[in-house]
Amino acid sequence: MKTKLTTLLILLCSIFSFAQQTENTLKTIPEFSFVKMQSDGIFSSNDIKKGKKTLIVLFSPTCIHCQLALNHLSNNFDYLKDTQVILVSEYKADEVLPFLKEHAPKFVDNKNVELLYDSNYEFAPIFQPTSIPTFYLFDKDKSLLTIKKGSVEANQIFTYLK
Repeated sequence: MKTKLTTLLILLCSIFSFAQQTENTLKTIPEFSFVKMQSDGIFSSNDIKKGKKTLIVLFSPTCIHCQLALNHLSNNFDYLKDTQVILVSEYKADEVLPFLKEHAPKFVDNKNVELLYDSNYEFAPIFQPTSIPTFYLFDKDKSLLTIKKGSVEANQIFTYLK
């Protein structure tokens, strides 16, 4: 029994350690494609605007930390005016849009914001987040500037946007 518990503990620690390491290996914007929520079609990494910083956010409309973080970003949207924002969720538009209209209205119908639906659950294997929300900020050359997690760390995004 002791051996089984030790093996299980080592396995869990290894998985946690691997998850931490893989998240930090992201150096540039990876290739991706997700379904657009506010129009027809697919948005891919090839559609990212050149010469702008890019903020890619994984969020869920059922997450209180997502609500707090996106509300704060929406209230301070002037800092994001020169940044392309890409919001990605595994929830469909009929759940995401009411959530955003209530908690982060500046992200809805904004020319600098893409709302995307991860219909095939591809975000996690590509970006390897360890929590929701997770914020990936890339510079104008598509190189990673920072990864922030949760509603508290989301506030730190602004230091990279000045």
